[in-house]
Amino acid sequence: MKRIPIVLLFLFVVYLFPAPSWAQVGENYIIEIEGRYWNPKLDSSVKIVENNVGTDFKAVDDLGFAEKKDTGEVRLQIKFARNHKFNFSFLPLKWDGDKVLSRTIEFSGQTYTAGTRVQSKLDLNVYKAGYEYDFLVGKLGFLGGAIDVLVADTSLELKAPSLAIDEKESRAVPIPMIGLIGRIYPVKWVNFTAKVSGLPLGSYGHVIDAEASLNINPIKYVGISGGYRYFQAKLKNDDNSLDVRLDGPFVALKIRF
Repeated sequence: MKRIPIVLLFLFVVYLFPAPSWAQVGENYIIEIEGRYWNPKLDSSVKIVENNVGTDFKAVDDLGFAEKKDTGEVRLQIKFARNHKFNFSFLPLKWDGDKVLSRTIEFSGQTYTAGTRVQSKLDLNVYKAGYEYDFLVGKLGFLGGAIDVLVADTSLELKAPSLAIDEKESRAVPIPMIGLIGRIYPVKWVNFTAKVSGLPLGSYGHVIDAEASLNINPIKYVGISGGYRYFQAKLKNDDNSLDVRLDGPFVALKIRF
């Protein structure tokens, strides 16, 4: 007997229960504001070339950035109708490093030799906004599609006082993304939600943002959730490259109106 793909099974279950009987506590709102605490693990490599000078280096291993990072995120969702939603999120991330290099690295036309003390700082602000349409809605949940634009505003500075070098590179990269979101209610005040969005860029890399969560809605206006998120932006342009991967657990509080 062939296995039924999980997405087709979800569609079948949702279709069995039409929208008029749908009365889950967690869906009764127009505006939802979410405050999230995330503890991701960082795995990142960077290569910025100027005048043919630039090498690939690791943010954690070479610069001494903390591998684990506590951060907060703010999210906003507005419903225009039951099936139409506007989503916005802002995720600020900051790292600092202070380390004596164990190998020579090159960054943006400057050479930082092995044995040099390098003070570094990375600011990564991630903005994401988009439209979601839930094309299947039923008593047990919904399945929808999303179109998002992610803007990664990045600033990386490497300072070596003994070499009189202070180099800084800043880039803001807008990335369109398409995604799929699904939610299932085993009972009307508890749901499981999963969302994945991304964009394959061929030889220029790819972006993927995926998460899964358990959400509990004790009353109409308040919800709590916990889950796991995976984010990767792997980008390449000419000789320059950026590979940032963040993954880890999160908890959140949601207020609804």
